[in-house]
Amino acid sequence: MTKRKTYATIRLEAMAIEIPEFPEHPNRVPFSGVLTLLDVPSDRPPAGAAGHRVVLPRAVGERALPSLLGMAVDYAPGLRGHDVSRKIGIITRAEIRDNRLEVSGYLYGKDFPEVLRELRARRERLGMSYEVTEVRVADPAAKIWVLDNVVFTGAAILERASAAYQQTSLAARTERLGLPSHEGDAGVSPMNQGDIMNAKIADTLDLVAQASQALTVEFAGLRALLEEMRLTHEHLARLVEDRKAPPTTEIEARVDELTRVSEELRRQNEALREQAERFSAQVTRKTVSPQVLSLLSKVGVGTDVMGQNGKVDVTVLDKALDGLPVEQRIAVKSQLARAGALE
Repeated sequence: MTKRKTYATIRLEAMAIEIPEFPEHPNRVPFSGVLTLLDVPSDRPPAGAAGHRVVLPRAVGERALPSLLGMAVDYAPGLRGHDVSRKIGIITRAEIRDNRLEVSGYLYGKDFPEVLRELRARRERLGMSYEVTEVRVADPAAKIWVLDNVVFTGAAILERASAAYQQTSLAARTERLGLPSHEGDAGVSPMNQGDIMNAKIADTLDLVAQASQALTVEFAGLRALLEEMRLTHEHLARLVEDRKAPPTTEIEARVDELTRVSEELRRQNEALREQAERFSAQVTRKTVSPQVLSLLSKVGVGTDVMGQNGKVDVTVLDKALDGLPVEQRIAVKSQLARAGALE
């Protein structure tokens, strides 16, 4: 019996612009990533698609491939979307492997060291998203739009959960900044302690958001119950009035009981609200790094400046940081913003 071997067919289309070699260039941090998938519906509607999921056919992607070369890579604070005014890199190569449109190029590491550190801290959650113009849709009435024509104008680095295609990815080799590369990371250097703290802050804020959401649901339930009690009380009062007779002992007892329960629920609701505010303020203070708190203290902004909600007024902060270098002001305000400590 003869065994037949089968081989998978791999189609590859690639284009690149030649960049002169300059070893260890301080402002060239190589990156590569999966920009999008071809012939596959997006996981969620991209911006500008009027709520429609989209499909980028391979033939359309191949036709538009040259428009990617030389386009910028951008970044938005928080890594939740696009910001074409923040160009942090350039695409020098684009290729199609199977159904993946992959890109590579350089990030401006010397110009944006704080951005690279943030990308390093969140690298496991990062993906990419394309930016296009001159878009044509085969059938605008279709539930899922099939793109008939696009011209690429750039790409954004963001968290995969915020991308239209959540199977995209990003890898940036950032050894020259003292940050281990995406592959083979065996440890954490002293320079990465801030990145670890930022990741912990993000996780803690997620927990706070979840707790806040649970409290919001609880408050809504209490409000609905109080409204039901109020309507019942009014209904009983109307019944007594309609009969034009002294209220019976049973009705009086019921009204008294409803009043008591309503007051108790009101007190519980108020206690829960105060507890949530204290919890949120305490967590916010704890999530601001000791380095930033120390720096704030040196310039006269202590934790006493934070309000009951654990936040610092931006006007007060700007005046206090006026004497610091621009890089330090940006670093302080960026970390306070990520910790949710800015009003």
